[in-house]
Amino acid sequence: MNTAPAFDRAQPGEVYVTVADSGVVFPAVIEDERWNGFARPRFSRMVAEAVVAWLNDATGAVVAAFDGEAVAVTETAAGRVERIEPGADGRYPIGTGAWEWELTTPAADIAAEQTLLADAHRLSPETGEISVTLNATGSDPAFPALVDPVSGWSRSGTPRFRPCVAVVVVAWLNACGRQYPGATVAYWEGSTIVLLDPLAAPQDGYLPTRVVREADGRYAIGADFEWERAKG
Repeated sequence: MNTAPAFDRAQPGEVYVTVADSGVVFPAVIEDERWNGFARPRFSRMVAEAVVAWLNDATGAVVAAFDGEAVAVTETAAGRVERIEPGADGRYPIGTGAWEWELTTPAADIAAEQTLLADAHRLSPETGEISVTLNATGSDPAFPALVDPVSGWSRSGTPRFRPCVAVVVVAWLNACGRQYPGATVAYWEGSTIVLLDPLAAPQDGYLPTRVVREADGRYAIGADFEWERAKG
């Protein structure tokens, strides 16, 4: 469950970025090439305005303002000013190649996700489904799914989940991500699930995996996860 206001939601082609431990998240397009493993974002004018506001509300080490169409970023201690002009696409590369921007997810509604995880009725198999699990901790939930014969990394085949189960899978991935930093996390963009692997994010060219709703309404989540048949 995403709680980002409409203003802050990613548009087609955008991902979410943050500066570590800042508590802020902004949508942006990113360059394929990383800078020391960090993302190189470019922000729309609307989002650039939000970045400017955040800078001015932060520590005071940096202040920013629009100067015509450019963004003027001033390091207060040194008095250095950088003018950031919009590119041909109208986007602003604020902090690109200088700040430690990381890929992230929009804010989640943790209470709503916990409610989903507590709803055992959603995890009852229907005809033709089997229960699969990642069994990472020995006490992970089992999710009912149809299984395609193409296995990949999976020992059970590629599982495809009903939408009412897919939302629980997403909630569980996020719960694991909060408990185990570096684990894959997920969020919804409309009817599409987006999977973010924080360990792969520093690699040049990496983009989160998008899982679209298939013709029968199901979602093939984690085709490269080590799914296995649940016991019992």
